Amino acid sequence: MKTTHRFYSEEAGDFVRLSRFILQHNTDLRTYSTWCIGRFVDWKYGLYESKTAVPDFCGSNAHLWFDGFQELAGFAISESGGADFAILTKAGYRFLFAEMAQWALENWGRRGTPSVEITEHQTMEARVLESLGLTCKDTFFTQAFDLTQEPAVSFPLAEGFTIVDMAAHPDYRAQRILRDNAFHDEPPHTEEALQREMLFYHHSHAGPIYHPETDLCVMASDGRFVSGCEALIDAWNAEADIERVCTHSSFRQRGLARAVIQECFARLRAMGLRRAYITGYSEAAMALYASLGAAQEMKSFVYEGE
Repeated sequence: MKTTHRFYSEEAGDFVRLSRFILQHNTDLRTYSTWCIGRFVDWKYGLYESKTAVPDFCGSNAHLWFDGFQELAGFAISESGGADFAILTKAGYRFLFAEMAQWALENWGRRGTPSVEITEHQTMEARVLESLGLTCKDTFFTQAFDLTQEPAVSFPLAEGFTIVDMAAHPDYRAQRILRDNAFHDEPPHTEEALQREMLFYHHSHAGPIYHPETDLCVMASDGRFVSGCEALIDAWNAEADIERVCTHSSFRQRGLARAVIQECFARLRAMGLRRAYITGYSEAAMALYASLGAAQEMKSFVYEGE
């Protein structure tokens, strides 16, 4: 079957083109990839220093495939700009996976150790990766929660803590300090370093799906943010992915993350969304999400090269 392919182009309107592709093929992509609209928007709008140092980061890290009718069949994308890549296709074009993976390895593989995520439903893709010399190195799980049902158990906050959102209480500086500690175990930054970091941090809020009412933090009585999560919303499909779940190292094991996630569920439910996804990579994260109630679970795998 005849196909053509080319690099991503902002001038050609590829951000909107790929966004619509993901939204329109959401069910297939949830089954045959680990990507969603929130992850793709983060790829474009989430700035970090290694990304800002690369001219035309997006143009260098996504490649589009078109069928014989010039309809988009799928694309390969590198999230970090390294040797990692993902392949997203329409269900009927999964046979392109081998060609696209080979292209990604030849063009991006020399950047480091190749890495690919696939789901438990991608048995054909697993065989392709193994034939290309990649092996399964890790497993992680995604929980899908039905928001049309009220929760069976409530997880109240301990006294002295409240939940705030970035619409009513937009203290992004406090949120950045929380995330630096929770995700990177970093000590408090100098004011100069923090101000520089905030220049990049605010860029993600310009994305088309950012919703400050579901960007939540737990605030302690002294005003510090000590836990939080953020919902990346796919309004077209009435779904959301809950990301950036974190708790400050001095406030763990108090049920704060569980309470803020449940509050996020409640807000999404009130908005009319029907499903929420959370992915856990560590045993602690998976145990936390499993404690939130009944959910459908999907297993995914990380394949790496040598």
